[in-house]
Amino acid sequence: MDYKMNKKLLLFTSLLLFILVFSSCRSQRAKNKKPIKLYGPDYVLTQMHEKQSTFEWFSGKAKADFIEGKKKTPFTAQIRIKRDSAIWISVSSGIGVEGARLLLTKDSVKFVNRLNKTYFVGDYDFLSNLIDTEIDYFKIQALLTAKDFSWYDYQDLKVKLDSRLYQVESTNRHELKKQSKITNFVDAIYYQSLWINPETFKIERIKITELGKDNKKIIAFYKQYRTNNKQLIPYSIDIELDSDKAMTLEMVYYKINLDEKVGFPFSISSKYSPIQL
Repeated sequence: MDYKMNKKLLLFTSLLLFILVFSSCRSQRAKNKKPIKLYGPDYVLTQMHEKQSTFEWFSGKAKADFIEGKKKTPFTAQIRIKRDSAIWISVSSGIGVEGARLLLTKDSVKFVNRLNKTYFVGDYDFLSNLIDTEIDYFKIQALLTAKDFSWYDYQDLKVKLDSRLYQVESTNRHELKKQSKITNFVDAIYYQSLWINPETFKIERIKITELGKDNKKIIAFYKQYRTNNKQLIPYSIDIELDSDKAMTLEMVYYKINLDEKVGFPFSISSKYSPIQL
């Protein structure tokens, strides 16, 4: 894996791997076709929040593919999370040789590339510049843990049925898009859609669009929820980035542990050189 590819792999793993999040079967839907009762947004979101995972610690091992155009790069990843505190990711080749390591906190990004002996220590501009859209710790954590985002707190919402899932989105979607075309926003404006299973009230899909940025999108698909430590956890996740060049991360967890304390080892050799942005 070359240096440029390693950075993209680490980015997608952190966005995900939300993701975080997660084994290779298709998402389970209701086996029967009985009518689905349509509820209002307050009820659907209340149920969703009550059913969201509550673990403080997460550690998982996954096999993954990074796809860019016609090129597919397989790799393995270890992911560790301390909720609202730190995300640690180690990426290795198929033969088990670690190529890169990433440590995220709420205000810092640390990255080391063992293949070309380089490192980065700084803020989230490093990751945001890679995908040309704003990203931060809490957005990455939300994708990794299959949760929604805080901007729903100030948007009027509506619920409709889409392929036997509740689709929750803002009622002023068209107004936001129209405004984004004529206004230069000081802060990025995000628009979010959620697809929620009507039986489990777990999120099966998230789409986040950054308005005013050529409507660039990140879409996450959460599949095959399983019970782990009395919590439903998605064991498979796909993340698609619709930017200048389409990129996709497909990841399958083969081991997940919840609420077992883990460390976040990270060191930089004095022989490594800083990455020049």
